[in-house]
Amino acid sequence: MSAAESSSRARQEAESEAEAEPPQRRWVALVSIPVILASGDERARSMLAHATNVELDLHDPPQPSYLLLHPSIVGLKPVAQQPSVYILATDGSGSLVFRVTNHGSNGPDEDDVMYFCDAHARRAISMPAVPYSDLRVEARPHRSIGLIADPDPCRLGHYLVAQLYPRDSVLLGDKLLCCSTATFQWFVKPLLTSATTRMRNPSADTGVVAHAGRLYWLALAYGVFVCDPFADTAHLRFLALPADCDLGEKPYRINRAYVAQCRRVAPSEGQLRYVEIRGLSYEAYVAPAVAPPPVHPTVWMWTLVDPEATEPWRFEYEAPFAEVWAHESYAAAGLPHGEVPHVALVDPDDHGIVYFFQGSKLFGLDVRARRVVSIEECSVRDDLKMKDWNSRPIVDAWEVPPPSPPCSELSSPSPQGSDGDLLALITAASCSNNRLLRFIC
Repeated sequence: MSAAESSSRARQEAESEAEAEPPQRRWVALVSIPVILASGDERARSMLAHATNVELDLHDPPQPSYLLLHPSIVGLKPVAQQPSVYILATDGSGSLVFRVTNHGSNGPDEDDVMYFCDAHARRAISMPAVPYSDLRVEARPHRSIGLIADPDPCRLGHYLVAQLYPRDSVLLGDKLLCCSTATFQWFVKPLLTSATTRMRNPSADTGVVAHAGRLYWLALAYGVFVCDPFADTAHLRFLALPADCDLGEKPYRINRAYVAQCRRVAPSEGQLRYVEIRGLSYEAYVAPAVAPPPVHPTVWMWTLVDPEATEPWRFEYEAPFAEVWAHESYAAAGLPHGEVPHVALVDPDDHGIVYFFQGSKLFGLDVRARRVVSIEECSVRDDLKMKDWNSRPIVDAWEVPPPSPPCSELSSPSPQGSDGDLLALITAASCSNNRLLRFIC
């Protein structure tokens, strides 16, 4: 066989193998409530055998995907109310932060513990408590948490966890409460604000987005607050939402949960997008059952093109729901005519596709074409209480981390080992194999 024939054959075999392999999904619709496995679950035993304590149950969107936790993380005990777990923040490179709340575990107060999870290594480790005696500040469990990759080449693979404390808190002035995974030590960083630019009180944040090296705290009633947390002198700037999107100066009159169901800021195609359903009421004291009917409900989208510009937002498109409901794909999907859905997420790869909740269904809509492109059952609690107490959406887009890494060179315990054996092995692995557990010093 000639060299040319051999090369052609090799190329054909490579192409055949590529065609045989399913395409790698780039993102999933990750549910913010992880699944706590039972100790007898085969997946929990597999974690024990491989010195891991988390796993991923991933599916193509809009089918929901889940973070699976080994029961040793939450310390299940025969108590009246089992611990609750909620994902607070995610990063596009496969890391996330979640909170475990043990209700009434140490008296009348709730015991909250935050965990940093490296999904590449399939391991989560508890973060230290905030040292109140040193910092004179307490972590607020229900205030938005941000997670952003550290740009310092000397800290490659490390992250910063940050919580914004507005000027009306126990601190004087706007500040960040931060913890770096390079040291796992909490510290406070002052934030400067310009006296010459418009500013709002950043006390009504409803989520955090990390984008282009900055953190964006979302106050979906009126704007976003942006800062570079790694700058030597960090400045907090306010960006108002597009014209006519500001709900006013009295946030206490606005139902935060209603706003979260109808508005979203999310990255897509490398830019931040703002989605809003117009024609609805956000009044805090009006129950949904007696709220006035929607007035020409319409979905709108803008793009944040330049945070430094006088007009930072660019209008993209709008679509009346009357036209969406009239499209044949809407009825074919079994969706009810005349009922306005809730905004769920934006496709990270196509800003023209927005996902919505309609009851227990999660469906993707090509907004400009008014066409339903996908729909799946998604039985998660998209309710007002969840949105009022947790800033991350109940379901959000998450870029998929690569497959599980090879097992550690350390010998694995038997599947019958105790949870203590698992935690001890994870600790040992973190000390001897920093490649697998990058967030340990």
